[in-house]
Amino acid sequence: MRCLALLLSLGTLWVTRSRGAMDECADEARRPQRCMPEFVNAAFNVTVAATNTCGSPPEEYCVQTGVTGVTKSCHICDARDPRQQHGAAYLTDYNNQADTTWWQSQTMLAGIQYPSAINLTLHLGKAFDITYVRLKFHTSRPESFAIYKRTREDGPWVPYQYYSGSCEKTYGKMNRGFIRTHEDEQQALCTDEFSDISPLTGGNVAFSTLEGRPSAYNFDYSPVLQDWVTATDIRVTLNRLNTFGDEVFNDPKVLKSYYYAISDFAVGGRCKCNGHASECVKNERHKLVCNCKHNTAGDDCSTCKPFFNDRPWGRATADNANECLPCDCNGKSGECSFDAELYRATGHGGHCQDCADNTAGPHCERCLENYYRDGSGQRCLACSCNTVGSLSTQCDNTGRCSCKPGVTGDKCDRCQPGYHSLTEAGCRPCSCNPAGSTQECDVNTGRCQCKENVEGFNCDRCKLGYFNLDPQNAQGCTPCFCFHHSTVCQSTDGYSIHTITSTFDRGDEGWTGQRRHGSGVPVHWSPDSQEISLVSDDYFPVYFVAPEKFLGNHLLSYGQNLSLNFRVERRDTRLSAEDVVLEGAGLRVAVPLIAQGNAYPTEQMQTFVFRLHHTADYPWRPNLEHAEFQKLLHNLTSIKIRGTYSERSAGYLDNVSLVSARRGPGVPAHWVEKCVCPQGYLGQHCGQCAAGYRRSKPTLGLFSPCESCNCNGHSDTCDSMTGKCDCQHNTAGMSCERCKDGFYGDATVGSPTDCQECPCPAAASCAIVPRTKEVVCTNCPTGTTGKRCELCDDGFFGDPLGTTGTARACRACKCSDNIDPNAVGNCDRETGECLKCIYNTDGFFCDRCKEGFYGHALAASPADKCKACSCSPYGTVDRQTTCMQVTGQCQCLPHVIDRDCSACEPGFYNLRSSQGCERCNCNPIGSTNGQCDIGSGQCECQPGVVGQHCDRCEVNFFSFSSSGCKPCDCDPEGSQNAQCREDGRCECRPGFVGARCDMCEENYFYNRSTPGCQQCPTCYSLVRDKVNQQRQKLHDLQSLIDNLGSKDTVTDQDFEDRLKEAEKAIMDLLMEAQASKDADKGLLERLKSINTTLMTQWDRLQNIRNTVDNTGTLADKARMVSRRHEITREIYNPSNMTLLAEEARSLAEKHKMEADQIEKIAKDANDTSTKAYNLLKKTLDGENKISNDIDELNKKYNETKELAKNLEKQASKVHNEAEEAGTKAMKIYANFTSLPPFDVKSLEDEANKIKKEASDLDKLIDKTEKEYNDLREDLRAKENEVRKLLEKGKTEQQTADQLLARADAAKALAEEAAKRGVSTYVEAQEILANLRDFDQRVNDNKTAAEEAMKRIPLINATINEANEKTRQAEASLGNAVADAKEAKGKAEVAEKIASDVQKNSAKSKEDADKAFEDTMKLDEEVTNMMKQLSAAENELGKKTEEANQDMMMASMASEGAKKAEENARKAKDAVRTVLSAINDLLGQLGNIDKVDLSKLDQIDSSLKQAKDKMAGSNLDKKLKELNEMAKSQEDMISGYDQQIREIRKDIDNLNDIKKTLPDGCFNTPSLERP
Repeated sequence: MRCLALLLSLGTLWVTRSRGAMDECADEARRPQRCMPEFVNAAFNVTVAATNTCGSPPEEYCVQTGVTGVTKSCHICDARDPRQQHGAAYLTDYNNQADTTWWQSQTMLAGIQYPSAINLTLHLGKAFDITYVRLKFHTSRPESFAIYKRTREDGPWVPYQYYSGSCEKTYGKMNRGFIRTHEDEQQALCTDEFSDISPLTGGNVAFSTLEGRPSAYNFDYSPVLQDWVTATDIRVTLNRLNTFGDEVFNDPKVLKSYYYAISDFAVGGRCKCNGHASECVKNERHKLVCNCKHNTAGDDCSTCKPFFNDRPWGRATADNANECLPCDCNGKSGECSFDAELYRATGHGGHCQDCADNTAGPHCERCLENYYRDGSGQRCLACSCNTVGSLSTQCDNTGRCSCKPGVTGDKCDRCQPGYHSLTEAGCRPCSCNPAGSTQECDVNTGRCQCKENVEGFNCDRCKLGYFNLDPQNAQGCTPCFCFHHSTVCQSTDGYSIHTITSTFDRGDEGWTGQRRHGSGVPVHWSPDSQEISLVSDDYFPVYFVAPEKFLGNHLLSYGQNLSLNFRVERRDTRLSAEDVVLEGAGLRVAVPLIAQGNAYPTEQMQTFVFRLHHTADYPWRPNLEHAEFQKLLHNLTSIKIRGTYSERSAGYLDNVSLVSARRGPGVPAHWVEKCVCPQGYLGQHCGQCAAGYRRSKPTLGLFSPCESCNCNGHSDTCDSMTGKCDCQHNTAGMSCERCKDGFYGDATVGSPTDCQECPCPAAASCAIVPRTKEVVCTNCPTGTTGKRCELCDDGFFGDPLGTTGTARACRACKCSDNIDPNAVGNCDRETGECLKCIYNTDGFFCDRCKEGFYGHALAASPADKCKACSCSPYGTVDRQTTCMQVTGQCQCLPHVIDRDCSACEPGFYNLRSSQGCERCNCNPIGSTNGQCDIGSGQCECQPGVVGQHCDRCEVNFFSFSSSGCKPCDCDPEGSQNAQCREDGRCECRPGFVGARCDMCEENYFYNRSTPGCQQCPTCYSLVRDKVNQQRQKLHDLQSLIDNLGSKDTVTDQDFEDRLKEAEKAIMDLLMEAQASKDADKGLLERLKSINTTLMTQWDRLQNIRNTVDNTGTLADKARMVSRRHEITREIYNPSNMTLLAEEARSLAEKHKMEADQIEKIAKDANDTSTKAYNLLKKTLDGENKISNDIDELNKKYNETKELAKNLEKQASKVHNEAEEAGTKAMKIYANFTSLPPFDVKSLEDEANKIKKEASDLDKLIDKTEKEYNDLREDLRAKENEVRKLLEKGKTEQQTADQLLARADAAKALAEEAAKRGVSTYVEAQEILANLRDFDQRVNDNKTAAEEAMKRIPLINATINEANEKTRQAEASLGNAVADAKEAKGKAEVAEKIASDVQKNSAKSKEDADKAFEDTMKLDEEVTNMMKQLSAAENELGKKTEEANQDMMMASMASEGAKKAEENARKAKDAVRTVLSAINDLLGQLGNIDKVDLSKLDQIDSSLKQAKDKMAGSNLDKKLKELNEMAKSQEDMISGYDQQIREIRKDIDNLNDIKKTLPDGCFNTPSLERP
């Protein structure tokens, strides 16, 4: 709204100020006033150019509703259909609200979105003063768009306004910024005011050109804003669409609803006429122009009409029309122009032209040239100056003329003194060339006095040996340098003046200080004054030394200036002859600071200039000739400038410059020479020897003369420095004196056929045998030998002549560096098979270790190659001497380890048995670590434990446990002997009690005077009763404790003995039955199985007994402590928790030890996995090496391609150079042959004229004519030289053609090599694919190894669970006490019955023979039953054996203890059943018909129940899981080993493939040898 308000206010302002004069540019009084054309829509019906319009091809678009889920109305845009097309013409047509038309772009589906932009360009056809730009959108307004303008049709686009919801991101402009006073008012602003997506249609955007511009209300006096509103073209750039964000789903229906559409494009403004016209009209070319008033003209009334130029054109304002005013020509002219300088001086700028009546001047106010006013001032008279003697025909106000030099008089009609030869040209002065003369001439002849190096009548040419006639040169011309090889030169083109400077703006720029004797001095740089300085401590001078950029080849600085600014700290300056020193080429010159007209140095900075050339006037000392001076500058090595001139003073240096020249555009440097070289020399300065010439004195470098080459007729060219000929005709040598390799003959004859090609393979040379004249090949290619190189040399193989088939080139034998290079016959010359492998290697290529050795046969060092297997004969299967080729691992017997099978596994011994190592079978409780002596098998026992397997206590020890056996420690006075029972209790003497027999019995006391314990008096009975009461309480407490965790039990050695006797009786009975009849065999086996079961149960009972004995010992100790407290303190403390804690600690230590052993097993498994990982890693390293080999092959292939390209480029370059040389030769020849002849006749005519003035001129003409004739003779000789050069150029052209042909051949070879490279590349790709598959397999194996390592925590968890089970078993041991007592009693009964059976069995032997037939009937049933029992017992025995060998002994003991009570009962029932069955059998032996098998069934049932109980044990399950897991680990490790073996085989295969690859695929021989 503010925008529209400003537009209205400005429109009103303009209308008000021009009211009544919109069509008139003058007021009622005819005074000029500002006038303007009417305000219009400049865009109406003007065609707009759009860069994107829908409809080509036809496409669908949808109307955006802004509501999700609502079906959109979709239409077709078709540029071919007038009803469905939306072209750019609809932007500026008549905007009818009832029938809206609009321009429309393609949709977002076609890619119309940021960063793509659409431009709408409006060409107004003429400059307009723009007030506003308005756009009406048919769709939602864009998120980002911009308006641009330009003030001329070919001018740049200037941003007018930005509209964006993301100003900073899109246009880099601040949102809703504003312009402050005195800021740039022609800058475009950015706003988000019109960037919202609503409304979805009909949204307007109006841009006011003056809104927000501080000078808008002073528009008439603001040229900036006047230019700002001026535009000939308007452009709208649409950058980014407004969307709801749903386009991210790429729904075509959604994308079709986003597009640009504009229904109206209006531009409000006035035709720009600068206030000098009220209308614009079409001219004859139908172009819109202003109908100008106020004496103005132009399309925009921007100039004044002719003759109205008295003041500068100006734009009309409300206060001043600034009309153009007529010129004042005093009635003498009708034409004028504006003169700004005149206007500033006089206030009137009209400058009249073509004044009449011999007048002139800006206002025709003065006379014309050659005229002057008469005395009256009304008319102008002619000057009438002498046309011959006057400088011009104009005279002064008095009529006096201005004369030429040497002419005088009012009308310039006579010569001045000092001039001569007055002619129509006036009096001629000395016509001397100012550059080459002293400006003096002979008063009679006019001959000039020339400078030192100049000659000629007018001193206008340089002497021979000099060039560049320069007015700044005191000698006139510069001497030719030409490296002393020529005296003819001239200025060359293409060089410009180049100045090398040091201004010290940013530092010392590399300048250094140096004393006279060469030591360094620091240079000080002042950042304020930007100069450098030196300070001296004594009278000796210190010099500034120039940096590298002032040194080197500065030949082009000869005759130029070295300038510098210098000042001193004090005036007491003592100058010397060496203030500025130049050194180079072994020469040295110096000059004082005040030489060459320089002033004395002072405290003020002064400029000192030194010209670098030889002259007597400028005393460089020593006095060098110009050639030597130029030689010094050609290799300038040092510039020194004296910096100090007195003691303890300073010198300051600034702005050092050295004038030189360089190639390139710029101010021409005419002092650069171009020499005319004599025969044998080339180059700008004749510094090169021509083709066919060489340096006669190479040590002189470029100064050395050139002489002809001597090449025995085989070359026309040679190296300019070394003299080595460029030999042809198959010759070689410095002077082509011999045949090159591969050819033979006498090269000194000088004919092209001197050298013939050797009948040998390529690259082989040959020689002629003097006697036989036979040609014999020498220097055969590597690997070949023989007269014609037809045989393979020693150490090579192949068939060059193809005697056995296809010809094969000789190749070096590949024996993997495993042969003696000094030996003969290392390989087969035909097949290449290696015959003399060393370092214990074998194979076709000596690439593997021979039998009985292992290692890396391809290792670089012999020490790392193959080593002997050295397998131990005791630990190796079948005493083998071979091992794995790579690892050296021997095939070990069971439980044998190490690479050479020389050691047993931990827990095994007896390696020398040659059957593998035997298990130590150390008692897991009695041994320290389960390991034994590798020779004897003796286990390491716990303290107090003895036996090879550490399975029993030492004498006078008891309590077999994981911590060892404990000493009995029986009291010697109170005990019968030193050995105690299993429970640790000693056998006491009468009157003694206690576990150690170290206390007296109740009512007994110890008297030292009498040995033993004495009975107390009867008075102590009362005390005893009281104690018994307390003891009962203690017993109750003890029972409670026993139920909780006590391990007390009843033990009796007789029980064991009787049980053994019963077993022996049963065994005897079985043996007798076997001897009686073979039919009793099955029964014997069955009884033996029962015996095994009983033995197993007995072993378990023994373990339980040992454990309970330990608990009983602890309980006795607790009771002993309790009695001691009764006697000493009469206070009873019923706690035995301390002893229980100690026992618990012992058990914990035992469990810890078992856990450590399991941890060791897990660690070993981890180490095995680590070894597997390392092997895999080494395999990967091998793969990387193969990848590197492939990369190297690719690199060689690329180098071959690059070599081929370079050969092509070189051949092309040589060809171009030859053509260029031929062209230059032709030009030189043309120049010499087309030199114009001198016109002798004109010279003679001129001589006749001059003869009257001076007779000396005749002599000069004669001399000139002679010089001319000599010059012609010289030119004839040079013409012949040019012809020779032309012929030589043709020869070089032929040589270039030959080189090009050879290059083509080389290209063919390169292409063939490229094809071979491609083939090799394909093979390498296949190898790479195999390697990638191999890498995948390695990764899979690595993953499996990592998963195996992850299972270790699970094993540890299982161990912890086993420990928990052990603690539970200990808690349940208390219930086994009563069962053990009962089992003892039953065992005694069984013993008695077995004894009776033994007695009766002897009597029944005869009866058994009679009962044979009945027993056989029973045999089948018994056999079937025994098979079942045998299978069950075998399984039980297997589990028991695995449990005894496993380190998880604690878990097994725990589970077994839980079932101890039940097993004891089963054992008792089994014994009873067996005895009953035997009695029944004995009773039935006499009566066969009454055999009852129920007892056997009962025995089978009892054993089966025992087996089921054991099979259902959780301990067995845990052991099974651990065994399965251990087996899984072993299988996994075995799998890893197998995979590693396969990987190593793959690596060996890859190495074999690598060895078969051709070595010379990419070694392309060079075309030429140096």
